Amino acid sequence: MIYQVRDLSLAYGLGPTVVDKANFTLAQGETLTILGPNGAGKSTLLNALMCLHPAREGEILLCGQPIEQMSARDVARSVAYVRQQLSFAFSFEVLDFVVMGCAPHLGPFSRPRQEDYDAAFQALETMGVADLAYRPYTDISGGQRQQVVIARAIVQDPKVILLDEPTAHLDFGNQIRTLELALSLSENGYAVVMTTHDPNHAILMGGKTAILDRAGHLSVGESDTMLQQDVLEELYRVELCVTDVPQIERRACLGRKLRSHDKA
Repeated sequence: MIYQVRDLSLAYGLGPTVVDKANFTLAQGETLTILGPNGAGKSTLLNALMCLHPAREGEILLCGQPIEQMSARDVARSVAYVRQQLSFAFSFEVLDFVVMGCAPHLGPFSRPRQEDYDAAFQALETMGVADLAYRPYTDISGGQRQQVVIARAIVQDPKVILLDEPTAHLDFGNQIRTLELALSLSENGYAVVMTTHDPNHAILMGGKTAILDRAGHLSVGESDTMLQQDVLEELYRVELCVTDVPQIERRACLGRKLRSHDKA
């Protein structure tokens, strides 16, 4: 088991609890898609899974070890974290930026080897952005940066990849390609945890879905069970329709007609 989360509660200082007694497990090759409204605590939960946010109560075991007892290097050898936004003041070439993903596996005074650069270029090819390899990271678009950061996570060779809204800055085509990549990562043995605001992404991903509500309660189960119309309407406080679409052989979550359309 890669992650075991037991009665985990999270908060900011002495403030109110944002995640309340969460429990779930994640094994090799599994996917977990986390849904929740803005400000519910999805990113805070990912930070805790990376040992960047302390638990108020409960514990997280990473590969059987209490995560708070692990060094940052040991956590990074098992977990890659793709944040929503990542900016650099220096104009690293994209290939050099991706090679930084090898850092947890290098000694304190070691330099990347040719095979590390080869792996970085291969990861860029996997993401379809190898043509950016020698461009400055600061000169590429937000969507391209997102793809490059995922390439760096692949080079890190972790056991689990955390993706915080990985489709947020991507056009529709690249959103689908990113979801396909996340699925292919799980099929290749990685565990994948992804946050999103779109229930359709959770439907496409399958696997496990976690719903984090406004009270901080986290419910986890198989996606087909969790993604029910009444649950999603309560979560987002809008009228929705979750229905089967025969043409694409899956369900879809659709917004109902906007009120302004009713005036006619």
